[in-house]
Amino acid sequence: MKKSILFLVQNLPVPQDRRVWMETVAMRDSGFEVSVISPRNKNQSKRCMIDGISVYRYLKPPKSEGYLSYIWEYSYSLINTIILAIRIYFERGFSVIHSANPPDFFFLIALIFKPFGVKFIYDQHDLMPEMLLARFKKSKRHFLYKILIYLEKLSYKTSDAHIATCQSGLEKTLSRNKDMKKSFIVRSVPDKNVIDKKLVDQFLVKDAKKKFKYLCSYIGVMGPQDGVDKLLSSIRIIVKEFGRKDIGFVLMGDGDDFLRLKKMAKKFGIESNVIFTGWADGKIISTYLYNSQVGLMPEPRNDYTNNSLHKKVLEYMYAGLPLVAYDLKEAKKSAGGAAIFVKNNDELGFAKATLQLIDDPGLRMVMGKRGKERVEINFREESSREELLAAYEQIFGDFKRIICEAK
Repeated sequence: MKKSILFLVQNLPVPQDRRVWMETVAMRDSGFEVSVISPRNKNQSKRCMIDGISVYRYLKPPKSEGYLSYIWEYSYSLINTIILAIRIYFERGFSVIHSANPPDFFFLIALIFKPFGVKFIYDQHDLMPEMLLARFKKSKRHFLYKILIYLEKLSYKTSDAHIATCQSGLEKTLSRNKDMKKSFIVRSVPDKNVIDKKLVDQFLVKDAKKKFKYLCSYIGVMGPQDGVDKLLSSIRIIVKEFGRKDIGFVLMGDGDDFLRLKKMAKKFGIESNVIFTGWADGKIISTYLYNSQVGLMPEPRNDYTNNSLHKKVLEYMYAGLPLVAYDLKEAKKSAGGAAIFVKNNDELGFAKATLQLIDDPGLRMVMGKRGKERVEINFREESSREELLAAYEQIFGDFKRIICEAK
């Protein structure tokens, strides 16, 4: 069988999941046949070929809120993914299953194909046990936390190689799963095809500048654990208490909390200062990042966010934006002097730090330059690809020969 890879993703459609998509492109460029299974939105096709990558999609289930709806969503996704994986195996074949979490149950699909020599890579984007604690405010004694710990352990044990996004996240996983030999760190990097000055839409720029003198941007998922509700509280302080109606806040993204957040902005009376774009493409992302003064990272400090690498930090830095964030360990490692870090999850402090940057163009310039230089040195696409290929070398052995054969 020709060396080929099946990527599994449940959290987002592709190519909207930019980390997964960049990994698929890296493996395609190494000469492998690549297929992807993901959910789809109603306007997306079930089957298509994008840039030489075969994409198979099933209709995305409704957004989840409580435990029962999550059980339904994940069961639905697992069944659809199994059906499509079997179909792809007989149509195209694959020798590796590369699973991107969340969730942590795709090892079940790997177990179906392992008797046929298929390898399994567990690509751990998120620490699911810690995410549960942050999202639902539960304790470690909760039965769901214990289930997620067990699923993580089984995913790790089943894998032929394990990937983490940052050192802190890897250390957290290895504290529960003792095996240093098969774990790798593949850092996220900014997607140059999405953040590019050539994509800036001047009509959008003109419209925004008619309304606001300054812009601040948020980009990312909008779930209960992502802190966008805290960001809206800080925006209310900026607009209502400090009277800064000259600042527009662009919130790019979607998620389970999207509708609640829009209602929250209206309740706070700040809807005229907040632009909800929904899920954003390269044109929208580039337009607003390159015309903003500040990048916003409102994820509150907890055991989940403190041990996670947030790609938005790198995207702000790549666009030359200084940023405001809460006092998170991995964010500090990534941004260094390109950010103001606010302690104690203080919403008033976050608002004041944002205004400090808005009102000090010299400080913005210095911090933005630091961030740009830092991301170009420490978060290069070439380095990320090398780390990814090292994980594949773990399972293939003589990797250079395999690549030559694949090509």
